[in-house]
Amino acid sequence: MMGEKQTKFRFFNSTTLKIVGAVLIIFLAIALLWHGNANSMQAMPALVARVYFDGEYRIADGEWQKIVKGNHISSTEGDVTLRGNFHMLTPDGEYVGIYSDNIPIALYTNHINLTFYEGKNEPFITDVENPLYGDSACHEDWTAYVLTSGSEEPIEILIHNPHSFGNETAIDEMLSRTALWTDIEFEKGVFESGKTQRDIGLLFAIISLIVLGTALFSTLIHIKNSKILWLFGIVILFAGTYLSYSAEGVSFWSESVVSNTTILGCSMMFYMLFLYIALVHFLKGTKTIGTITVVLLGFVNAVLLVLPILTDMLFYNLWLYWAAAQILANIILLGCLIREFFVTKGKERWIYIGSILPLISFGFDVIMTDLGLWKGGLASKYIFVVFFIAAMVAVLKVIPNSINALALAKELETEKIVLNAQLTESRVSTMMSQIRPHFIYNTLGSIEQLCNIEPRKAGELVHNFAKYLRGNFGELDNPKPILMSQEMEHVHHYISIENVRFPDMTFSFEMNSDDFHIPALTIQPIVENAIKHGLMKLQKGGTIRVISYETDTHYCVTVEDDGVGFDTGVLLDERKHVGIRNIRGRLKAMVNGTLEIESTQGVGTKVLISIPKGA
Repeated sequence: MMGEKQTKFRFFNSTTLKIVGAVLIIFLAIALLWHGNANSMQAMPALVARVYFDGEYRIADGEWQKIVKGNHISSTEGDVTLRGNFHMLTPDGEYVGIYSDNIPIALYTNHINLTFYEGKNEPFITDVENPLYGDSACHEDWTAYVLTSGSEEPIEILIHNPHSFGNETAIDEMLSRTALWTDIEFEKGVFESGKTQRDIGLLFAIISLIVLGTALFSTLIHIKNSKILWLFGIVILFAGTYLSYSAEGVSFWSESVVSNTTILGCSMMFYMLFLYIALVHFLKGTKTIGTITVVLLGFVNAVLLVLPILTDMLFYNLWLYWAAAQILANIILLGCLIREFFVTKGKERWIYIGSILPLISFGFDVIMTDLGLWKGGLASKYIFVVFFIAAMVAVLKVIPNSINALALAKELETEKIVLNAQLTESRVSTMMSQIRPHFIYNTLGSIEQLCNIEPRKAGELVHNFAKYLRGNFGELDNPKPILMSQEMEHVHHYISIENVRFPDMTFSFEMNSDDFHIPALTIQPIVENAIKHGLMKLQKGGTIRVISYETDTHYCVTVEDDGVGFDTGVLLDERKHVGIRNIRGRLKAMVNGTLEIESTQGVGTKVLISIPKGA
């Protein structure tokens, strides 16, 4: 029984559970937008066709064909002319007759321009009503038209599409959504139809500010994940902007339709660019390829943004070139992500699986928009929500980590202050332990004697003693390790002093490596201990050898003497030997080094210092 429970526990922590979680997130995203679309249909009572256009149409100079409800009329194969009348229905859907009232007719125009020909009246061009439209008709909006003749003679509507892509279903949408412009009721119905999607977009924008605030906070306290938080925040911001400005009724929220089109295009452009930057952040072996791709795409985006300002080219018309560049970048990054997936193991694979989704969804959107099956980045909108939820999970993990990191940073700062104080105390203690009064008295006594016997040697001793004192006092202001070669200079000054007092002692140096760092006043006090506790207790002479060398992983220094030695288990009490304790502590704190002592009575003592390379 116990074995079965353990098996189940492992199962619910396995890949199966993660797949179920990912599927639930996707279904949640679909449910949110599906709910918005359902509300959109229910919230448009004013858009139920109380009027509809009945008649025939032709494309360019082609043959006239009957307008059949549900049949597709292409808007990208040339100018389309509609000929017929608007007919009216009761609220219950009963036929009334040809509509000839003075209530304006609302027509949905998706980047198309309308010219009305009614009887002998002057043609009515929709662009005349709003100079912001310009000749390009580069916008999605509702156009109001009032019948002027009041007769049942057929009218003609010339539909001009300045673009050859992107709005293949513009005429179908216009015919299916024709309504009466009943002032407030109509505008309220249109505006309410996009409420859910617009609210989701605004929620994204608000949450993005929270994420960006968290990113700023993480940056200030030097959290290493702050970069991805910045990217997540920017991606969510532009995704929210796109959702808001692609929602139904945006023209009743922001009246500058040209600006709406520009903001809509720029938000998708920057969403994809920063999403790519975020994806490249997770690449490893293919990071260089991904970086070059993103840099080139950023350059293309910059050119496409500048061209409408410097030339007569329309911003909307440049979307085709942007989509082409985007598709090419998609293919390259898909290849990078697939390769990373196969060469990576463990949890990181889920990052690459998730990263593939927005690339695939964008490709679907481009293809389906071109075929006229849907528009407005429908697939990408669902991925927006999926990524939003995933980003929120990441942020909810990072925020506690950031707070903990701040507390840890303060704790480490406190520890650093304490450690610096301890190191300073250690340096002072070490320095003071080396300049013992009797050492100074003995040295001065030697100088006095030599002044009478050998003045030249007395001068050399004064010089070395001054260097020795300068080295010790200078350590008080030196919080950093020094080169081994510098440390050995100080050792030589000390030995030159002691050699005057003990000329029968021998010192040997074998410096196979001295280009590494070591805390100051490390070797000299060890040599001094070897003289004091090892050689001075011999009847005569004695030798001290200092050897430095390096291995594959460490720099090493040994100080060996052939003195009397001692029992390390009995005599080496570091609570009494402050110098040794300080040396060991400074080695650990400053270069992560170690100090080991081996000694045999009657044979001698060996001190080994090991410093890791790269410490």
